[in-house]
Amino acid sequence: MRARRTQAERREATVGKLVQATIDSLAADGYARTSVAAICRRAELSQGALFRHFPTRLHLVAAATEAIALRNVRTFETAFAEEVDLEVAVRFIRAAARTPQHAAWHEVMVAARTDPGLRDAVAGGLRRFEEAIVAIVDRVFGAQIADSGHAAVVLLTLMHAFDSEAVTVDVYPNPAIEEARVAWAVSVLRQVLGRPHSA
Repeated sequence: MRARRTQAERREATVGKLVQATIDSLAADGYARTSVAAICRRAELSQGALFRHFPTRLHLVAAATEAIALRNVRTFETAFAEEVDLEVAVRFIRAAARTPQHAAWHEVMVAARTDPGLRDAVAGGLRRFEEAIVAIVDRVFGAQIADSGHAAVVLLTLMHAFDSEAVTVDVYPNPAIEEARVAWAVSVLRQVLGRPHSA
């Protein structure tokens, strides 16, 4: 017979459902249409259940954004557990930018630009994400190059380029430019890492 879940386990499951429903709603419907009612419908939970765990929609969106950041960091840690082929790395970064999860992140960041409350709520998560990416680059490439901080700046800049591409590609795909962008990104990373003829 299965043991009954503890109160903490039930709480964790409910919070997890609410956070995932928020991410799914942000990705599918956009920030403006990610209402409390829409989230609860997706999570198959009542609004009372939501407000027992999150005092406002803003708190829930902030928690969802933090969850996305943590998941993305884990994904990058796995992909860059050791030095990888640069073209594989660039294509991985582009693919990560095109996921529904990242679309949800992008929705929040765009909304935060003009919403001071949201900006304050998610700025810490963005800072921790960028710090984690810098640490990954330093761990993987730091011993091989004089300035791993510069490599991290370049990598974050490439990530922003692919963020922008992920937004426009659904409106106007341009495979030739997209493929040329990958080649350009690889060449930039090779220059930074001092590997003009290697992957």
